[in-house]
Amino acid sequence: MIRVMIVATDLELGGLPLRLARLAPYLRRAGVEPIIGCLSRPGPVSAMLEKAGFSTFSCDAAGRFDASCLARLATRVRRFNPDVLQGGLFHANLAVRMVGRCDRVRPIVTSTVTIEIERRWHCWGESLTAGLSDAHVANSNAVASHLVEELGFPRERVSVIPNGVDADAIAAAPPIDRATWMLPADAALLVWVGRMDPVKDLTTLVNAVNIVRDRHPVALALIGSGPERSAVERRIAECQLCGIVRCVGWREDVASWLRAADALVLTSRTEGSPNVVLEAIAAQCPVVVSDLPCCRELVTSPFVGRLCRVGDTADFAWGIEAVLSGGLRALAAANRQAILSRHRLDAIGWQWRQLYDLVLSHK
Repeated sequence: MIRVMIVATDLELGGLPLRLARLAPYLRRAGVEPIIGCLSRPGPVSAMLEKAGFSTFSCDAAGRFDASCLARLATRVRRFNPDVLQGGLFHANLAVRMVGRCDRVRPIVTSTVTIEIERRWHCWGESLTAGLSDAHVANSNAVASHLVEELGFPRERVSVIPNGVDADAIAAAPPIDRATWMLPADAALLVWVGRMDPVKDLTTLVNAVNIVRDRHPVALALIGSGPERSAVERRIAECQLCGIVRCVGWREDVASWLRAADALVLTSRTEGSPNVVLEAIAAQCPVVVSDLPCCRELVTSPFVGRLCRVGDTADFAWGIEAVLSGGLRALAAANRQAILSRHRLDAIGWQWRQLYDLVLSHK
């Protein structure tokens, strides 16, 4: 059994932490024992992992500039003594590069799951320290190209391991009961899922729904939370959409919402490989997403959904209406298997195992 210590920036509810929680059992099946922790204090995903029988840790950083967490990370590394040390996202990548070999030589694997467009210093920090990683993993070809062509990562050290999805479990999830949530029976249900950050551009989504409602009865469920939630709720009130748009917070039954939805809408200004798009495809739910390189890798057919110009409210309104009037749910089912074949969690677990074997053989 290979022991891999995986460090995230935090273990709050959100993209990377939830992906780690879903992947952990499949890593174990592939002969990898993951030890998953974070630079910050323990979060909700820490409890999820411990309940599932996985070891966790935290470095209790008080903020993003609390360098004392590096000493605590070094202590955790010595305590767990892993075969491989792995980082996920910018701060964790820098941390494992700085302390990874503090007690003995061991391979360092880092990863990137999004294309950074706002915090350019993240790009500079990654570029300057990339050579300290034995391998660096991107979750899409678009992210890999960004790393090599724009950040100068050594091409031979960059691998692509896509996000995984439990397609069978999602397909088996029962749809939510719309009446329980007081959703109009005659309205098309749109769903958005994620962390409410500025980069998700939820203003464009709310504005697009404001246009669509004049021509098509719709309801929108925003699943998630984050620093932008209060601003989003203000915009909903300004558009007089309180009866149409619901902020339902974080939910564990996202698959059930997608199974009931008429479309998933994602207006992000950047992504790496949005897992919720894969989950929507698995749920046979058409998608309306930003026309980003990573999204083009997933939305490979017009039967799956529509790609819309980033930040273009009118184009998103058109995309929503096109999906709702096109009867795509039945057509999405026909394309589901071909798209998801490379994203099965059991296969992803073995791809990570092969990478660990490779870096260990080069140690």
